[in-house]
Amino acid sequence: MTTLGLCTHFSQADEYAFEYALGLVQERGWQLNICHWLHSPYHFRRDMVQDDLFGMGELRQLTPELLVKLELRLREYYEPRLGDFTDVAFKLCEGQYQVELVRCFRKHLLDLVVMGYPPVNSDDPGEQPIELFAARAHCPLILVGRDGPGTFLLNPYTQPWLDQLGLEEGSWHTLEPVIG
Repeated sequence: MTTLGLCTHFSQADEYAFEYALGLVQERGWQLNICHWLHSPYHFRRDMVQDDLFGMGELRQLTPELLVKLELRLREYYEPRLGDFTDVAFKLCEGQYQVELVRCFRKHLLDLVVMGYPPVNSDDPGEQPIELFAARAHCPLILVGRDGPGTFLLNPYTQPWLDQLGLEEGSWHTLEPVIG
């Protein structure tokens, strides 16, 4: 079975990405994994995170109780919008999202990733700008909504998937591989 990962950060482009991903998995019979990376102001220390998924809450020690609370909030946000679609999993992730996404692909936990184009100035310290990361990622990755709803940036590893993605001609562009 194909597993599509939807990486969330709760922006307007994220909303476009959710609608696209949900429609795609429903049409294709794929599994949807909704993933959200917990925000930490620390580059290497991820045991302290913001206690709110939607903004900059208080900085708290990451505990099992806090993980349960935050996962429940993630579910409460998305479950009403899923309709009768049930092949879905929710995952809160720790660490730098770019590194963790690559690990998920290497472990064959995801086959394809869809994510909303992040807001300007949202890059975490130590991580590459999103287009650079997406172009270099050795896994199929689609960025949604940089230029509004229905616009898509595909990395080169997404090319073999084109026939299955349901994208209208002219709605997508390929991110060019970056050397260096």
